[in-house]
Amino acid sequence: MSALYRQARPSTFDEMVGQEHVKEVLLNALRSGRLAQAYLFSGPRGVGKTSSARLIAQAVNCSSDPRPCGTCEGCRLVREGRHPDVLEIDAASNNSVEDVRELRERILLSPILGQHKVVILDEAHMMSKSAFNALLKTLEEPPPHVIFIFATTEPERMPPTILSRTQHFRFRRLSEAEIVEKLERILAGLGREAEPPALQLVARLADGAMRDAESLLDRLLTLEGPLTLKQTEDALGLPPQEALFAVAEALDKGQLRPALEQAHHLYTQGFAARTLAQGLLEALRAGLYGRMGLGTGPHLNQPDERLVAAMTALDEAQERLLKRSDALSLELALLGAYQALHQAPTASSATTAVAPPSIPDFDPRPKKLEARKEAPAAPASTPSPSPGVADLASEWRRVMGALKMTIRGFVREAEPRFEEDRLVLLFPERASFHFQGAQKNLEDIQKAVREVLGLEQVELRLGGKKKLADEPAGFSPNGARSALRPEGDRPHGVRSPDRPEGDRPPTPPPTEPPSTPDIAAPASPPTDAPWEEPGLSLEGGPPEPEPWPPEAALFDSNPPDEALEETEGQPGLLEDPRFQKLIQLFGGRLRKFYPEAPREGALEAPALESEGEPD
Repeated sequence: MSALYRQARPSTFDEMVGQEHVKEVLLNALRSGRLAQAYLFSGPRGVGKTSSARLIAQAVNCSSDPRPCGTCEGCRLVREGRHPDVLEIDAASNNSVEDVRELRERILLSPILGQHKVVILDEAHMMSKSAFNALLKTLEEPPPHVIFIFATTEPERMPPTILSRTQHFRFRRLSEAEIVEKLERILAGLGREAEPPALQLVARLADGAMRDAESLLDRLLTLEGPLTLKQTEDALGLPPQEALFAVAEALDKGQLRPALEQAHHLYTQGFAARTLAQGLLEALRAGLYGRMGLGTGPHLNQPDERLVAAMTALDEAQERLLKRSDALSLELALLGAYQALHQAPTASSATTAVAPPSIPDFDPRPKKLEARKEAPAAPASTPSPSPGVADLASEWRRVMGALKMTIRGFVREAEPRFEEDRLVLLFPERASFHFQGAQKNLEDIQKAVREVLGLEQVELRLGGKKKLADEPAGFSPNGARSALRPEGDRPHGVRSPDRPEGDRPPTPPPTEPPSTPDIAAPASPPTDAPWEEPGLSLEGGPPEPEPWPPEAALFDSNPPDEALEETEGQPGLLEDPRFQKLIQLFGGRLRKFYPEAPREGALEAPALESEGEPD
């Protein structure tokens, strides 16, 4: 005893169903004697890949004409799997390098009964990469009497080196009419009868695979008498088609209660919820196709788009029913289909259908600029929040998005402002480096502003006076580094080393009050008194002196005249032992601020001479 699909395997190319594009090429190659050395058959399951490979093996070992005849000794041995020159190997279990090495040794032997050896590798995609590599040379230059045939359902897993050495044929799925024709021929050979709806149901369940259809028919052949649709449904465990059509018509008419009652009745009979949802989906599909003249189905009146929406709802419910297949899940699936069939149009959709909104005109100019031109100038005494700040922020974010990441890092510190017909980017004093980087990429910034805002001019400004951000920290007498001071906070008598004495501007006050002339410092302060810098007091009286360590004057290479007058009678800077100690400790760094500072060796030489002289 053997399965029906094995008994019904075709013995000639004429019995092969479908795949006309493959049969024609293979028959012409057999007639002309131009068979290839290797073939690759790919396609879904049960469509005739292995059967075609066996037909080629029968043809090359057949003694009749036309080949294959299906009745000679060679064809019979191949069909029964006993031919010594035909090797049918399961590549899923024989996929190692050792198996390939053994195969190469076997194909070197000459054929025993026929003229060719045929090697059929089923499920060829399961072979390992090393096994494919071991087979490459043999596949490229096989012995003249060997033909390789690879059969696989996943050709994308085959190496390109194998694909390039074979003739690739793609097998397609079989249609329902082709499957029904083959089933009728099988039943006729067995002396059985069946109703056409029963065979159509079997063909639809097979989903294009002839082997699946033959397996289903093999199960139905155990029934007695002609095969009817009801017997087929009962034997396969499917719900009655009439009941499913009734549920579909009830949902279409808006009769929700009868639909739920019928579905619950089917569920109590033992049918799974997922099976009922799948059957209802096919019933709606049959009704939609029947309206187009493509078959028979339930009578449905809803528009096509609502039927498609209901089918989509049932298809989405299939995934939920995989996790939970109970009566409640089935009712939710039916309610979703009912809602899709009878969904009322919303007010917004009706309004949109009557009068679609017009597209507003596009104005590239920013709203803040228009507001600045139209709004009158507000009095200075009553400050009010500037309009369009949110619009400016959103527009500036768009400009930042249009810039490259490197340029975006430079302008991130800038504050955008609109002035008449140009955009001003105001950088703070501390962002001088970003200001210089933005100047180098001004063209790219202008291009982005032009594309987003429609402005042609972009101006970069550095807010206030530039701070000495490049000035390194000084050193205190005890070796600790002192903090940097801005230009405006620099004490009297200390100036920047890279600015000449004559170009040094007057020291600005820390705040911005009306300009007031500086008050001169005392002419001759005591020697041990700290340096004082003039300033303005908060009460408007005489300036309060600010303490300042006298060691700060050591870092000034050209002290002002006042400082020179105040240090008369004191030892010189180079003679000061504390300064000499600083040079010995930090000579290299100190000469950056005091170029006249001598080298450490120059200080050690006089010290040695003074030690050598007699008192």
